[in-house]
Amino acid sequence: MNVVRLFAVLILPIVLFPAYAQSAESVAAVVNGDVITLHDLEQRTKLALLSSNLSDTPDMETRVQSAQLRRLVDEDLKIQAATKEKITVSAADITTQMDAIGQQNHMASGALIKLLNSKGIETATLVQQIRGDIFWARFVHQVLIRRIHVSEDAVSTRLEAIKANLGKPEYHAAEIYLSLDGVKDETQVRDLAQKLTDQMHQGAPFTAIAQQFNQAGAADGNLGWVSEGMLDDELLAALSTLQVNGVTPPIRNTDGYHILTLLEKRKVGEGIGGGAALDMLIIDLNSLASAGQAERDMQMKRLKETLAPAKSCDDLTALSQQVPSASLNRVEKLPEAQLPTAVVPLIKNLEPGQISEPIDTQKGRRFFAVCGRGAGSGNNLPSADDIRKQMEDEQLELVTRRYLIDLHRGNVVDIRLQGS
Repeated sequence: MNVVRLFAVLILPIVLFPAYAQSAESVAAVVNGDVITLHDLEQRTKLALLSSNLSDTPDMETRVQSAQLRRLVDEDLKIQAATKEKITVSAADITTQMDAIGQQNHMASGALIKLLNSKGIETATLVQQIRGDIFWARFVHQVLIRRIHVSEDAVSTRLEAIKANLGKPEYHAAEIYLSLDGVKDETQVRDLAQKLTDQMHQGAPFTAIAQQFNQAGAADGNLGWVSEGMLDDELLAALSTLQVNGVTPPIRNTDGYHILTLLEKRKVGEGIGGGAALDMLIIDLNSLASAGQAERDMQMKRLKETLAPAKSCDDLTALSQQVPSASLNRVEKLPEAQLPTAVVPLIKNLEPGQISEPIDTQKGRRFFAVCGRGAGSGNNLPSADDIRKQMEDEQLELVTRRYLIDLHRGNVVDIRLQGS
């Protein structure tokens, strides 16, 4: 069964959850007067199973149900908080996101809706989840980000720690976090964590499951590069035992369960600031959401023909003006070691003025051109700006997690579903 990656894109007042007028349906929970029905919960559970590639069996539905009810409650609280800040999400925002999901799954226009309906999932279920995700992303980056401050002293302290750890292992990791805050029966959370781990050991993709079950941080659970002092000792020790793409058993700490996967491993200092530095041109070829494969291929052919005479990045910039759907971005002095793994082989042997083969993006296709290659800084240390950005991201994740806990404690949430 192919995984439908419904939320692989980072991160709408159509209808809020039904109010008491729809009390003919059994109620799963009430959030400040907004009703979450058992039908809402059943639909969201089916969506989670489909997008995570988990078996749609009565046993699995029972295990997943509590986590999805918590997600529905969280979602409603997030939407209410964002609405109070006058944040809005339009129908066009939802349509754009749904088109992106279809493109990422290489689906023709309308195929995603047909798939959902064939599995007994109403379109409104996906719309509501997208709506909540966009509301929350905007709230975090418009409201919570104001609480973030990283001082110069903090950056200096982190840099000294990096220097002290040079040569020690660091890990590019991702996690699925299941919170215990407000949970009445820890056994349900523990059993779900174990079942998710078992499914991943049997081949279910970590990212797809994280996107439906992770309750903190990035939607896909990505933690970035972590090393000594950046994670709890128990979590770091578990990472150190993994092979790449391995998955830990569920790890219990004071506030929840963590499931970790190892994406890459290196030594602190490797791939940061050293090696060749590149000047690059990034060319995005944007396609309409309704464009089919043949139309996109023809669009790419025209771009390549237009840019074929180029002998330099300046030529590429000038010639690309003949292609209205193309947009360019110039990047200078980018350490080659910081390039995404998928890009490295595409640019390895490029001549000046030559564009790479493309990679797929949410809006179309992306090409790369190398404008120049030079020596890197050679000190194998990140810049102060790089450190500050990482620390700001870490702070924002903590602030976001704490704010959601406060939302639960400061609002009226009545869970009616037994056992949740």
